[in-house]
This record gives sequence, C-alpha cells and structure tokens, in this order.
Amino acid sequence: MSGETPIPRPASRLLVIDRRNRLLMFRAQGDFHDATTLWITPGGGLKPGETFEEAAARELWEETGISGVALGPCVWVRKHVSRWRETLYEARERFFVVRVDDVSVHRENWDEGDREFITDHRWWALDEIAASSEVFVPRALPSLLPPILSGKYPEEPIETGA
Repeated sequence: MSGETPIPRPASRLLVIDRRNRLLMFRAQGDFHDATTLWITPGGGLKPGETFEEAAARELWEETGISGVALGPCVWVRKHVSRWRETLYEARERFFVVRVDDVSVHRENWDEGDREFITDHRWWALDEIAASSEVFVPRALPSLLPPILSGKYPEEPIETGA
C-alpha cells in the first residue's frame, strides 16, 4: 500500500440472525491480504447524505431482499484498510443487529459489484463458525458473536479488530 493515502469509506454492516440463531454470511471472492475467500456480513458503503442506519436498511434490502424489519442497535465497530478495483479505502464500519423470521435471500437487487464480489451465501450456526477453517470477518467472530446471539448487546459498540 506504499505510502498511498486511503479514501475514507463509512459503511454499515448487518448481523442478520434468524429464528434458529444462525448468522447470514456472504462468501466474498477477491485478492485479500491473507485469503482469496472471506465470509462477510451483508452491508456496504454509505451514499452521500445517508446515515449509518439508513444505509443499513438500504443494504439489507439490496443484498437480501428483506425489508420492513426493525433495525437493532449498533453493537460493533471496525476500521480496516483494503483495496477495491485499484482504489485504497479505509472502511469505517458499524454493525447493526437484525432479527428475521424469513430466511430466503434474494439477489435481484444486487448491482454489478455485488455479483462480481459475492459468490455465495449461507446461514451459519455459531458452532459451525467456530469449527470451520474458513476465514470470517471480523476475524474474532466466534468470540464476539455469543452475547449478540443471546440478546446481550453492549451499551457502547465494541471494536472488533481485523
């Protein structure tokens, strides 16, 4: 990343949790620091003038087709630097909890970038995440997730690390 100044990119991410306490994750394909495949939560960058909450609701609808559900609290924050299409970004992410009954994911609202970047989706149980050799983002997901799944949200968002 050779002295290049990253462009700030505020983003909203979603911890979409179903009735069975499974977390929705997307498999992202790309050239990452230490992997070519990552499992990430739905979400993306804010549009001009948009709040983190507005972006979370929009991204939920765009990436899953889910709308009309209550957005829960922001429980985590994460800052990281990455490259996307030759541009270096510093993502400043906020993670919001969303509890859903419907477990179907619809792709018709995806843009070209989503279709290029996301290759699959899956509902993951905590024990599956903990036992998997896959790379999850944030990396500490197995230790961060238990209180969220049990409904014990932090008073202030927790920094997740990488």
